Amino acid sequence: MTPKQLISGSRPLKIAVFSPSATLTPHFPTELDIAQQHLDAGHSVEFFHCTGQLKNCDHNPDRSPQLCSDCVGRRQMGLELLSPQVPHSSFSGESRTQVSIDFDCLENLLAYKIDNFDIGFAAYSSLVSNCRDPEPNLIQHREQLNRSLQSAGQTYYQTLDILSQRSFDRAYTFNGRFAALRAVLRACQKSGVDCYLHERGCDPQHFDLFKNELLHDIQSTEQIILDHWESANDRPDRETIASSWFQDRLDRVEKVWHSFVKNQEQGRLPDTWNPSQRNIGIFCSSDDEFVAIGEAWKNEIYPNQVTAIHRIADDLHKSNPEIQLYLRVHPNLASVDNERKTSMLSLQSPNLTIIAPDADIDTYKLMKSCEKIATFGSSVGSEAVYWGIPSVLLGPCLYQGLGGIYRANSHEDTLNLLTSSLQPQEKTGALKYGFWFQTRGIPHQYYTPTGLFDGQFKGQTIYAKPPKLSPWGRLKKNTRRILSSRSQSQE
Repeated sequence: MTPKQLISGSRPLKIAVFSPSATLTPHFPTELDIAQQHLDAGHSVEFFHCTGQLKNCDHNPDRSPQLCSDCVGRRQMGLELLSPQVPHSSFSGESRTQVSIDFDCLENLLAYKIDNFDIGFAAYSSLVSNCRDPEPNLIQHREQLNRSLQSAGQTYYQTLDILSQRSFDRAYTFNGRFAALRAVLRACQKSGVDCYLHERGCDPQHFDLFKNELLHDIQSTEQIILDHWESANDRPDRETIASSWFQDRLDRVEKVWHSFVKNQEQGRLPDTWNPSQRNIGIFCSSDDEFVAIGEAWKNEIYPNQVTAIHRIADDLHKSNPEIQLYLRVHPNLASVDNERKTSMLSLQSPNLTIIAPDADIDTYKLMKSCEKIATFGSSVGSEAVYWGIPSVLLGPCLYQGLGGIYRANSHEDTLNLLTSSLQPQEKTGALKYGFWFQTRGIPHQYYTPTGLFDGQFKGQTIYAKPPKLSPWGRLKKNTRRILSSRSQSQE
């Protein structure tokens, strides 16, 4: 989507921005940037937010009064920077319909829906992300899970009410994966109002939008990637740009998120490395982001990565003892403490070498030194395709249908692929993946990033409690507010 497409319309649009939390940068400034672009085009904008009424906040799960107050203060300052000023209102404290709580069975929780709203998955996604545990104990975390369910129900029904009472043409909210945010998406889908989910773009200077679907929706995002590649068919530098994404990853360039390999010692392999044997790398994922998306992310071969690696190592040791497996535990798990990680690090087999998440072994040197690699959806799987390494995929992911990988359909298929002599596949699919990540998004017009999590909107840092203004500063602020009010009254 281009800036022109963002604000396109044959008539002035009515825009609703559902912004439960103003805590995070760049996401709240992105909402302000989107709002200001619409205002510049003559559209009307209204914000709907929380001032402490929602039962749960994903960014304040312990319900700290200070964090809540800071969030309210940041929103107030941010909204005052919009010109002209926009109406805004908070969600009410209660839902008109009660939701089910006290789930002690994961199957029942994930099956729980309200209308088209997969509220069980939404609440579970919030819980998993807050706990950094793909299998949190529902009994132990009952209170937080119940609050996530109630918050999702509140937001869903109140969004339905807002959309039924007002004629909005479009809605915006962040990400859409978590409890209250997915509630906005599903309410918009039920009401027939286009919902645009915003996320980080290719770099801090860009944001991306996903219309009526989650970024994590495999089919729709795969089509976005393919369309994005085709739309640049006349660009002679298309492949060069795509290649630069893979090189940036190799060079530890931080563009959208932290580089998880920047502290690794370049060129270092495990001390036990023997280049004369058959070496296969297994690169696991930090699966807490994907385990609660929906049924499309269910691994049809293995219940989880630990079980998969145990079975693979055990069976290969019996059938092909000459193969040595190197398990690179995802560096993102370094600070995580959960049973899944503990079980993975405790795996034992004569043909298995485990590389801890904080080990300084070079991920890319390991990848390039193996005869082939296997992943459960990690981006390393696509990167291996680009660098000419046979790549075996053992689970669902966004690049599964782009080509270039060997995809296992059963455990027996996994063993066959890992023991067979595989050749690198054609890398066009990987280039499509890299080109999308390297170029996707819409430029910010009013937000200027100074880092991955810092920046200014219209030249000002958004504070929870703005510093006291000088008399001259107060005069300028009041003058701006008066002029903005007069402009509104004349429209």
